[in-house]
Amino acid sequence: MADSMKRFFSVLVLAACGGTTEPPKTETDVTPVATATQSRPRVQVQNEFGTIDDKQAAKVVGQLTPTIQKCHTSNLKRVEFLGGDLKFYVRIGEDGHAKWVYFEDSSLGDREAEKCMLDVLSGAQWPKPEGGPQAELRSSFGFDAPGDVRQPTFWNSDKIAATIGKHQKDLDKCTDGVKAKFTITAYVEPAGKDGKVIAAGVSTSSQEGADKIDCLVDVLKKMKMPSPGSWAAKVSFQL
Repeated sequence: MADSMKRFFSVLVLAACGGTTEPPKTETDVTPVATATQSRPRVQVQNEFGTIDDKQAAKVVGQLTPTIQKCHTSNLKRVEFLGGDLKFYVRIGEDGHAKWVYFEDSSLGDREAEKCMLDVLSGAQWPKPEGGPQAELRSSFGFDAPGDVRQPTFWNSDKIAATIGKHQKDLDKCTDGVKAKFTITAYVEPAGKDGKVIAAGVSTSSQEGADKIDCLVDVLKKMKMPSPGSWAAKVSFQL
């Protein structure tokens, strides 16, 4: 695995029978199958409705890792200091194909890279649920920017509060009628480049929210942010 892949955390496989994206609250049969130093992450299985073979789930994640890594490295040409942590959610149907995939949390800050990773995850053949028509899976991974690249200045969200306020109506149009939380991460160009947003990424609390992400990113890229000075800045805020 390339050095820029910082870590691949545990995979959590959860059973689901209904349409909710919330995991069941009662956990049983938690079994670690790999350590953090191995290529295959730990898997935990929760038996309530449908179940997924834990070893097979870990195997799929391991097989996807090199391709997910390419989604990061290929976008370093455009955003040289691209880095952050991501937590994804997969709802798996009875045929083993993903019904939907989205990032529940991400500090990466680039929609292009995130979409590439989501395509990889959604196109995978996952283990088929047993004992129920659906199952849920969660996993986390992270990437470091190259060590020889200067990191962006990290801003508190207060730094861009006035700018967000000016565009609040446009942001609200994107999320109108959607009951979901959003976390937005953006990179801002340094002085002399009009404070434009270089790249932006969004994570959300639900599949309904995932359908609104492209709209939010489009609004972000039209904003004129405060100047970060001589070097780029990175900022995260919530909606």
